[in-house]
Amino acid sequence: MARMRYRSGSYFYLNGNYFVSGDDSRYSGRKLERLNKRCLRVDEEFVSEFPDSIDLKITERCSWGCPFCHESSTPDGKDFDLEKTKEILGQLPPVGIEVAIGGGNVLECPEKALNLIEWLIERGNRPRLTINWKDLKSTGDPGKDEQRLKLINSVSAVGISIQSMDGIEPPSKDAYSHDISTGTDLGENISCYRVYHVIAGIFPASQLKTLYNNIEGAILVLGYKQWGRARNNNLPDMTEWKEAISELITEREPDSYNTIGFDNLATEQLGIKELVGDKLWSKCYLGDEGTCSMYIDAVKGQYARTSRSPERIDWNKIKLLDFYDTLKH
Repeated sequence: MARMRYRSGSYFYLNGNYFVSGDDSRYSGRKLERLNKRCLRVDEEFVSEFPDSIDLKITERCSWGCPFCHESSTPDGKDFDLEKTKEILGQLPPVGIEVAIGGGNVLECPEKALNLIEWLIERGNRPRLTINWKDLKSTGDPGKDEQRLKLINSVSAVGISIQSMDGIEPPSKDAYSHDISTGTDLGENISCYRVYHVIAGIFPASQLKTLYNNIEGAILVLGYKQWGRARNNNLPDMTEWKEAISELITEREPDSYNTIGFDNLATEQLGIKELVGDKLWSKCYLGDEGTCSMYIDAVKGQYARTSRSPERIDWNKIKLLDFYDTLKH
């Protein structure tokens, strides 16, 4: 029943029994407007007909070799089928659904990734991109650097995965922009909103405040996924992380443009609901996994509830929205 396409940075659509609205104005040093959801009737729970957000893996190729990679990416990993992926995503309503495109390393298949992003924007969806902090360094090839920058700036917001602040010299506060990405070869040319992705238990908790104070954008805390290369790893001790999050939330300047958010797994591992209280939780929490989101592996051609779900369904055997409907039962 979704209607009303994405236009000029703003979006507004009906999904099941609720409206979704927001503003994706391009990066200007200020935060993007938070996604808002409002039910048609008072005191109803959100019941969606399609996902408001999709995590989409388009490549298994990556040369960084992170030991905790939940996708087990390798330098010779496979890429996605562009036309088949368009066919699948074309089953979605042409409204402001967020499609978070990742891998693997999406910058290792830039032409197909850019084609997909431009197609999603044209049809009214909201593509996002996730890259590694290390990829903001120059490759030494001007043509390749320009191609990567074009891909990064093709979206309104980019997720930048960062493992630690070690070796990063925060820019001077007197500079025009003191965001830490400006200290890299490509960073000063990034025109889109920046969301720094950190993994609880991997990124040093002691550096969290330093990161927050040296960005212009947001921090998204991801839970530690015991999946892929980290399948048999023990869950890290989150005590220091919980203390750091509590301190950051308590001491954060009320007029700060920077924000901090958490994925579902991080909210569980860090006890965020208990930390922020029922009132703020009910205002900010966007829903359980599968109630308004899903995962698509476009390399293997599979649907799943999340990227760490063992139950996978071949996308040739069921329509996208039919699969999504099964998540609610």
